[in-house]
Amino acid sequence: MSGVERTIDRIRATGEVFTPSGLILEMLANVDVSIFSPGNTVLDPACGDGQFLVAAKWIKVYAFGMSEVAALCDLYGIDIMRDNVDVCKRRLGGGTVLMGDALRPNAALDGQTELERQMMASLFMEPGAKNRKKPRVAGTKPRKRRAAVGNSALF
Repeated sequence: MSGVERTIDRIRATGEVFTPSGLILEMLANVDVSIFSPGNTVLDPACGDGQFLVAAKWIKVYAFGMSEVAALCDLYGIDIMRDNVDVCKRRLGGGTVLMGDALRPNAALDGQTELERQMMASLFMEPGAKNRKKPRVAGTKPRKRRAAVGNSALF
């Protein structure tokens, strides 16, 4: 992970855990390689430095004869840390690698570009999702909310 300093404080704050190469090889040895065929999208929602995406790229190239450019069109990576995104892009040689939060795609992160924020929203948010109410189960009554008292809410 060239040039990225991972301090104890950073690891505690971000929960970064990087997948060792041996584990990636073991995972790939136990899946049907056809899942990487041309046109099949690979998404790593916490890509870190791109360890898994790099392996997926080369499977697409060597097993399916895809060009590197075509393989990159099927690969998507997301990470909450700018330096991880930059390292991943360098390792892949391009591709769609975005700074963002896969669990909260509409969240704006410090260091995230406006283009990345827009791409996260367009790729992962359903149209009108932020304005939509949670659907009610058929045959149930709407839940009545009571006012909060002190530090606790009464339901």
